[in-house]
Amino acid sequence: MSALSRVFALTACFLLCAAFEQSAIAAAPDMQARAFPHPAIWRVHHGQGTLYLFGSLHILPNTLSWKSPEVDAAMHAAEVFMFEVPVDARTLAAEKDFIVRNGILPRGATLRAALSQDQYRTYSTILKGAGLNAQLFDRYRPWLASVMVGLAYLHRQDFTNLKGADDVLIAYAQSQGKQLRYFENIEQQLGLLTRIDDAVQIKALRDLIDTLPQAREHEAELLDSWAKGDANRLATLIDGYFAGHPDAKKLLIEDRNRAWLPRIEALLESGSTSLVTVGAAHVGGDTGLVQDLCAEGYDVERLGEEGGPSVKVCGPGA
Repeated sequence: MSALSRVFALTACFLLCAAFEQSAIAAAPDMQARAFPHPAIWRVHHGQGTLYLFGSLHILPNTLSWKSPEVDAAMHAAEVFMFEVPVDARTLAAEKDFIVRNGILPRGATLRAALSQDQYRTYSTILKGAGLNAQLFDRYRPWLASVMVGLAYLHRQDFTNLKGADDVLIAYAQSQGKQLRYFENIEQQLGLLTRIDDAVQIKALRDLIDTLPQAREHEAELLDSWAKGDANRLATLIDGYFAGHPDAKKLLIEDRNRAWLPRIEALLESGSTSLVTVGAAHVGGDTGLVQDLCAEGYDVERLGEEGGPSVKVCGPGA
């Protein structure tokens, strides 16, 4: 999956909220030592249909062995795999076209004029260090600049080879001849970024540059919560990034969840076994897909860790 599609939600949230929602997770020291991560996964029943719901982090340390027995079992059982966006060559071409049309400032305009001297120095030093062309990154629109500087700051060493849980699941589904389906296309996803006012974009980019030193702490907290399967803590962290900005949460999480729900229900109605993988921010919490499915009357359970008992979230016996 390309860098932009991995972190569009990060950038959109930051631009709208002037907060730092980092989905791009690098290695945290305590997680490197955690031998048996158990990210949360839920199972939904309806008639003959079974659906596994998994919240992904789109960028993970390549040293982290995150697949639990529960995730492995869901992978093997699923006939249909559903993700946010495709990751094929056509998607990559569409993403590049989107950047050309929407990510470059008009001729004569530069980011240097919008940032303080210190901010531009920080910005350019980080991107030069990642091997990017200074003549190009000076003309990035603020939303694209935010994506690139955030990634380059956190992932300078593996900037062009970022992988997450999605990549592993997609590769498995393709290798096994499974059905792959998608909720959105890349234009729909990245198109959210063009809806943000230029002045808001510039202010958010400035704030992002000024607060980059806190980024590693944020990423470590998210990774730790995700890998431990602490869905409540993860939801609290994500809600904190949206605090005071309900419109941003509605646009990026709630509206998209609502649009996805009929597709999820259709999978359940089909009687097949499916695995739905979306960003972890979409799954837990009061406005996540788990609660949406409960509100629709489905039977939902959180699968247990290491063979432990599952926990009924809603439905008969909850």
